Amino acid sequence: MNTKITSEVIHLFEDWKAEDKKLSACIEEIRNWMSEVNQLGIPHFGETASRLQPFRECLGEHFEREDAMLSKLAELYPANSPEVLAFKRQTDADHQTLIVRLDDLHSRLKETDPPFHTWTAAMDEVDVFFESMEQHERSESDRVRMLLPTQLDEGSGLM
Repeated sequence: MNTKITSEVIHLFEDWKAEDKKLSACIEEIRNWMSEVNQLGIPHFGETASRLQPFRECLGEHFEREDAMLSKLAELYPANSPEVLAFKRQTDADHQTLIVRLDDLHSRLKETDPPFHTWTAAMDEVDVFFESMEQHERSESDRVRMLLPTQLDEGSGLM
């Protein structure tokens, strides 16, 4: 096993997990803010869009880190490994879908007359997006762990 690549994978995985925690904290912050706004009874569609923009930027960087981690992980496997290729296809599709959904949600929230029936409907849609995002992260973490060499997961405390 190439120890340089293994070391790089460990570093990328640890950074990715730390970044994932930051994304989760950001999601929780937006959810809490939306709940507070809901209690006040005054919708803030435009401000919600503004709060989603920094999240979008962090998400793009996070996805770039995931791609780098997968590329390094792929170096531990033979070229055209079916497991790695399947992971790459799924990751690319998930990233594209999530970014398109977030961009669409963001643009609709910042419209002068947002196309949501109610503030609650907008909150629900944001929450459904966040649920999809969290599910993606859980699935991706499971897939990375499946590709990590056994001695790497056991010896590094990554599991």
